[in-house]
Amino acid sequence: MAGLLSCAVPAGAWAVDAGSAAAPAPAPVPAMVPAPAPYTGLDLVTGSDYAPYTGEDLPGGGLVTDLVRRAFAVSGRRYDLRFMPWKRGYDGVVAGRFLATFPYVRTPEREREVLFSDPVIEVRQFVYLSNRSAMGFHGRDDTGGLEDFHGRTICQPVGYALPSELQTLVEQRLLTRQTPPDLGACVRMVATGRADVLVIDEYSGAAAVAGSGMAGDIRVSEKPFAAVTLHLVVGRAVPGAEATVATFNDGLKALKQQGIYRELLAGHTVRPPP
Repeated sequence: MAGLLSCAVPAGAWAVDAGSAAAPAPAPVPAMVPAPAPYTGLDLVTGSDYAPYTGEDLPGGGLVTDLVRRAFAVSGRRYDLRFMPWKRGYDGVVAGRFLATFPYVRTPEREREVLFSDPVIEVRQFVYLSNRSAMGFHGRDDTGGLEDFHGRTICQPVGYALPSELQTLVEQRLLTRQTPPDLGACVRMVATGRADVLVIDEYSGAAAVAGSGMAGDIRVSEKPFAAVTLHLVVGRAVPGAEATVATFNDGLKALKQQGIYRELLAGHTVRPPP
């Protein structure tokens, strides 16, 4: 809490009787300013171009950046933050060069390399389709409902995980994956027909499509592909990794209990979950 605590002193309380020697001025009361949280040695890293969650040009660095900083601050921890390419940042966390990164979807491959926090936010993934493609998406069913993707080309940027079911189709050569460097490039590839489809969460997808100026060339499925949660991840190679995750989880819980979490969701233009 920025600001100084002050105490009112009655006028004349420090006056000296006439004719007496001048009395020394009283020592000033120390300002009671909370000490800044100490820097703890390792940096947090995240990528840019992922509105509204992270981005150097977004207020507070984006919704999740804001939440992560505040959750750690609850326990008096402060970390410097770097924006860098997604893969470079994630690989640095796995190697122990950085403390943690965010926001990431949980996958079996990642669970072998990092520890996942409690969900920072839950979102729905939607299917974004090129108007130049005849592909449709008719929703999921008990058998998977993935036939719509057979023989198609999906765009998913470097560092972004495909849903596990779609990754399996790629490995079976039933689906071709294109991997440009960022989400904006994927949107352009879908809009121009160089890819049939992009599967991404509703908020970042909507922001990327709006920013591309090519919304008229893209269709969005009426039904969601899946619901997923986004997390902070800490490298297993980092000393005290489990304690760091626990500290973050406690801070996140406190933000929710204090109502700050919901305020941040609204402030970053993301609809609060029901």
